[in-house]
Amino acid sequence: MFAPTFNLNLTLRRAVLAALLAAGSSVAMADPLHYHVEIDTSQFSGAGFLDFAFLVGNSPAPGATATLSQFSGAFGALDSKEGNVSGSAPGTLVFGNGGGYNDWFQNVSLGGKFAFDIVFGGDFLGTNGNVGTTFSLGLLDQSASAYLGNPNGNLLQFDLMPRTGALPASIAASTYASIASISAVPEASEWMMLTGGLALIGFALRRRRVAALTA
Repeated sequence: MFAPTFNLNLTLRRAVLAALLAAGSSVAMADPLHYHVEIDTSQFSGAGFLDFAFLVGNSPAPGATATLSQFSGAFGALDSKEGNVSGSAPGTLVFGNGGGYNDWFQNVSLGGKFAFDIVFGGDFLGTNGNVGTTFSLGLLDQSASAYLGNPNGNLLQFDLMPRTGALPASIAASTYASIASISAVPEASEWMMLTGGLALIGFALRRRRVAALTA
């Protein structure tokens, strides 16, 4: 006599779960803003440099920022900086694209791994435009005259393009060397959505087992 009510509740739970999963899929398809970067220099030794650059294609461009934090690795002293960049490494570096060329040139000791998190933000996410901003990272030898990992230049690159008409802003991440890796970092809202979906699945399975035992 209670079967119709159970079936209705199960249908509602499935509908809620489907909505959560659909929302999760839409979030997953959007370009993330938070990434984790790792550079493995174990095949090299001695001193070297990491070159962090935030470059505007043409001016003016919609505002964009790149915030680097959670550094690990054998960092030495700052060698030079130019343009709209502040902070320290290891520590937190904040790049802006107010100038055409924004660069942080850092002394490092090679032979181990370097890692950091990078979060992008700024007006480019909601402002229409057709001029992008690029974040890149290069590894150079002690003389600062030869690139390591990729003899042609950068190990990795992020291309930030602003909103264009109905098209949303986008971030394209690329690596150009086997020693470099980029992984997206899920936001808290995505973790909450995933946890909620898993909890609903567990609840539905428990109710199904109880219903089977009492049938």
